[in-house]
Amino acid sequence: MKDWRPWVAGVLAAALGWMAGLAAVTSAFVGVAAVAGVLVLTRFDVRPDPGFDRKRHDRRHGARGEVQELAWAMVARDGRASERMLRRVRELSRSRLARHGLDIDEPADAPAIEELVGTRAFRTLTRSGSPHPKMSEITQAVDALDRIGTTRKSGDT
Repeated sequence: MKDWRPWVAGVLAAALGWMAGLAAVTSAFVGVAAVAGVLVLTRFDVRPDPGFDRKRHDRRHGARGEVQELAWAMVARDGRASERMLRRVRELSRSRLARHGLDIDEPADAPAIEELVGTRAFRTLTRSGSPHPKMSEITQAVDALDRIGTTRKSGDT
C-alpha cells in the first residue's frame, strides 16, 4: 500500500461511529465513505495549471504569419470586410500614395487620388461609415493600389 491515509481515515471514522452508538453495518458504511472521501480529496491538485509557454517568433514585415492573420481577419460575420481589414488596406494605401506625393487624408489630394486609382477604389478607401465594403470592393481597391505600384509617376523627381 502506497498511501495509508485513506485507510486510517476509514478505520477512525468507523470506530468513532461505532463508539457514538451506530450499528456495526452503519459504522462500516461511514468508514467506507471516509475512505472514498479521502481518496477523492488526495487526488485534487490545488496548484494552478502552468500557462502555455508559446514561442514567440520575430515577425518581419510581410512575413507568412502576418499574411495568415490578415486572411483570418478579412471577412466579418456579415460577409463584408472587417474593420481590421479596412485599417490594413488604408495603411497600404497611405504608403503607396505617399510614393506619388499624395495623402489620402488630405482633401486637396482627393481628385488626384481618384484619377490615379479610379472612382470605385477611391470610394472604398475613403469610406468611413457602415456598412463596410464588400470583399469584391476591397479586392478591386487593392488591385488598383497594386497597379499604381510603389514607384513615382514618370516626370516626378
